[in-house]
This record gives sequence, C-alpha cells and structure tokens, in this order.
Amino acid sequence: MSRIRTASRNRITKTDRILFAVLLVGLLLIIYPFYNALCISFSTEQAYLSTPFMLFPSEWTFDSYITVFSDKSLWSGYKITLILVVAGTACQLFFTVITGYAMSRPKWPGKNIVMNFILITMFFSGGLIPYYYLINNLGLYNSILVMIIPGAIDTYNMLLIRNYFQNLPFALEESAKIDGANDLVILWKIFLPLATPMLATIGLFFAIGNWNQWYNAMLFIDSQSLKPLQLVLRELIVTNTAGFNPSPIGRPSFSEGLKMASIFFTIVPVMCIYPFIQRFFVKGLVVGAIKG
Repeated sequence: MSRIRTASRNRITKTDRILFAVLLVGLLLIIYPFYNALCISFSTEQAYLSTPFMLFPSEWTFDSYITVFSDKSLWSGYKITLILVVAGTACQLFFTVITGYAMSRPKWPGKNIVMNFILITMFFSGGLIPYYYLINNLGLYNSILVMIIPGAIDTYNMLLIRNYFQNLPFALEESAKIDGANDLVILWKIFLPLATPMLATIGLFFAIGNWNQWYNAMLFIDSQSLKPLQLVLRELIVTNTAGFNPSPIGRPSFSEGLKMASIFFTIVPVMCIYPFIQRFFVKGLVVGAIKG
C-alpha cells in the first residue's frame, strides 16, 4: 500500500513539473516581446541590426527617449488623453450608474421598452455614414466632446451595474424609504458605497478605453492639438516616425528605437496604476455578473 502511495506522489510531482515547465515557457513567450522592445528602445541602430532578438543591449543609448520626450505632439496628445481619462471616465460612470440604477428598480411604465431599445444597441448599429451625419449635425465634429459623448453609456457595464443593484438586499431600500429617503439619497448614500468594487472595476475599464481611444478622433478630429495620444502614436508609427520633430541630440534618429520608446511612453502609466486596482476585479465582476 505504501509503495502505491509513493508511486502516486511521484506521478503527481512529475505532472507538476511538466505543468510548471509549460507555464514557464508560456510566461517567457509573453514577456519576451515586451523585454525585447525595451532593449531596442535603449539600443543603438548598429547593435539592433547585428542582434535584433537581443537579450541585452550591447550598446546603450538614451537618444530615442530624448527625441520622444522632446516631441511636442506627443505631449499634446498626452494632455488630451488625460482630459479624456478624467472627464470621459467621470461622464461614463455617471450615466452608466444612473441608467443601471433606473433599470434595476421594480417595474415602472415603459421600462421593458426602454430596456429593449438599450439592448438593441449591443447587436446593431446604424452604420458609419449615418454615424458621421449624426456627429456632424450635433456639432461635435473637430471637438473633444466627440470622444466623450458618443460613449457616455456602455450597455455591457450598465447591465453589470444593474445586476449588482438588483442583488442588494431589498430591506436596505425599504428601511431607507421608511426613514424618508428618496431614490437619489438611496443611490448616493446606500447603494454606491456598497458598490465600490464594481465601480472600481468598470471605472478602470472606462479609463483604459479612454486612454486607448483613437478611432473617433481619427474620423472626426482634424486639429493636431485635439488628437489623443494613441492617434498621435499611430500616425508616428505609420509614417515610420517621420512625424517626429527634429532630434535635439544632433544625430540621425533610430527608427525602431523611436517606435519602441514611443510605445513605452504611452503604456507605462497604465502599467503602474493597474496593479493597485486589480484586487477589485474578481469581486466586482463576479458579484455584478450574478443574475438577479
């Protein structure tokens, strides 16, 4: 009997080792492209051409980052993107929360009709040409609001909020109404404090979406001063970094190094913030996904 148990433990150990090796290989395959891009951003052109899949830069240089940090278009894009992250996220949270709260209340006249109209937007759209005419007729063309107002309500996140509110104990609302509280007081003082994990989760989703926004800007923004960071980065990469201002270092710029430095210039803030909010994800999504 003891031999069987020992053999079983040995088989489990071998299986664990195999799984660990497979996961380690997968982890390296995921991490290496980022690491290689970071090495290229600090490398000279000669070192990159000799060893494109480098493990460590043979020749270090900060020329790419000096050129990137001195480019005015990237800093202008940064400013617009920060405005979108703050104002856009606040707008989306406000309208998504109040809509989700209204949809979570007991039946009121026309609720099912309104809900069906909202759900239709998840499956159908009017098309690009009607969308263009709508934006133009609303006076949003070449305005920063074109990157905020059209996405003010996200249907999927609204449904998560609605389900979250529906699963809160009804006794909380009932006791508040006995004390004279109206719907706004109940939402602000009771429901929102209890929904902190959910709000943090969808708030980060909105913030990441606003940080990565470029499509509406590409369609409806002509002014260079209103273009968000991701659109500026896209244009610089598509034009093979020809859009950069003259390098202040007095030497020819390394094209691939500029691309990689620009990419890290845009993703580092998100990489720094993400770990601090990640702990809200599982709790917020699991609770919000429960069907009420």
